Amino acid sequence: MAARAKSGKDQFLYDVIKEHSRIFAKRALDLQTKLYAEDSEVAMDLMLTEQKVWDIKVSPLECAFDNSMLDFIAHTCAQRRLNKIWYKQIGASLGDFWKKGLLYGCRRNGNGNLRLCRFFYAPLTRFLVHYIIFIAAMVCYSAFLLIELTRYVNLEGIKVYEWLIYAWFIGDIFEEYRGILPWNNDIIKSRFSEDDENEKALSQSVKYRISRYFYDFWNSLDFISYCITITAVFVRFLYKSTTETSVLARRFYSLSLFTMYMRFLHALLMSRKLGPKIIMIKEMLKDLFRFIGILFVFMVGVGVLYHANMYPAHYDMWNTGGWTYWRIWKIMYIPYWQIYGELFLDKFEANSTTPCTTIQDEWESNPDIERCNQYDWVLIVISACYMLISNLLLVNLVIALFSYRFEIVQANSEKLWRYWRYAVIMDYRTRVPAPLNLIIRPFMTLSKCIKSCKKCCGKKTEADRDEFKRMERLQDISANKCIRTMKI
Repeated sequence: MAARAKSGKDQFLYDVIKEHSRIFAKRALDLQTKLYAEDSEVAMDLMLTEQKVWDIKVSPLECAFDNSMLDFIAHTCAQRRLNKIWYKQIGASLGDFWKKGLLYGCRRNGNGNLRLCRFFYAPLTRFLVHYIIFIAAMVCYSAFLLIELTRYVNLEGIKVYEWLIYAWFIGDIFEEYRGILPWNNDIIKSRFSEDDENEKALSQSVKYRISRYFYDFWNSLDFISYCITITAVFVRFLYKSTTETSVLARRFYSLSLFTMYMRFLHALLMSRKLGPKIIMIKEMLKDLFRFIGILFVFMVGVGVLYHANMYPAHYDMWNTGGWTYWRIWKIMYIPYWQIYGELFLDKFEANSTTPCTTIQDEWESNPDIERCNQYDWVLIVISACYMLISNLLLVNLVIALFSYRFEIVQANSEKLWRYWRYAVIMDYRTRVPAPLNLIIRPFMTLSKCIKSCKKCCGKKTEADRDEFKRMERLQDISANKCIRTMKI
């Protein structure tokens, strides 16, 4: 709401809403602290209890994540609850998880279930298996690109590495977008959750799921990677098989593999040491992409000045020989590389491009023959002014932006790491590693259908109702304490 008010040029309304949001965040944090001090187990369960607020059914942690409430998610109460999900209540730390899950896996817990079963169902185990398979897929993809990628003739020409990549890709894309499906309702319910068929949770809205999915930088990177890979497959199999399409497919596959390597950085996000560094890179990339708009204006402006004086009255700007011969690339070439310190003073000399021609019919009919450029002293002046601005002003401005972003992330590194850790944990609580999901998911769906058919519409017991009322009283008492504290 504050962002909309600011975009509408209503600064007063923006300040009012921001102040209310800060008060709300502080009260929520105080309430969380008091609830955790009164009864830690109840407070941790409440973190994932969906309640109806303003006709929106949402859990506190989900609301805090969507509104970037770093302090709330970084609180000990929320982190302990997330640890229970991450380790499947096997242990409180990574060491306990491995010790109790593997060494004492045959022992049964209080519910009579084997710890080993919970170990394999834990989000941490799914996370590790997922990225082990992911590394294997990257190795296969690299081998396919380096060794097996040739001109497509028929299906018999597709070798083992390529089949493995396609199997993994299908499973991965299905698992990635499974959560957006309207019938998917993989949410964690606490003991205080109430089933109400007449109310739909916020997480069940398809529009909300899509907007929330693309809110995450890593999900956007996944989407770009999938689009590039699908494009590469279409070019390889559906276009007429020629040498040109084979080269084009190889380019798309190479770009797809690069994005896949970038996606692997997401695994390092769970590291307490490396996670903040990955967050820094992500935030700096956002600043860089915003800055590219300013840089593009300078490059196009200077490039047009160069081209107009080097090639006067050049009519053939959009050559029919193909998009690779368009003059826009030549216009952008020199200004772009001058940002990195390349002078290109020899390019401004007369007839610097050899072989070249001054006959218009020749360079228009044959795009491989370059037109001879003319010398003009003003090019040196333009180049000097441009490099003064680009190298001393723009580049140092980017460095200053990066330094500022580094200081912000470094100051809140622990909170930011815990904030994005929540997103990973909530994702892998239901994710099945690809391509194993192609085998496991049908059985899970069948099992869920059978349980739904056998489910009885029973009511809560008297003990459950008493516990729920006690939770509400505790929540009201803590809320009143927070309000009185704020008034004082």
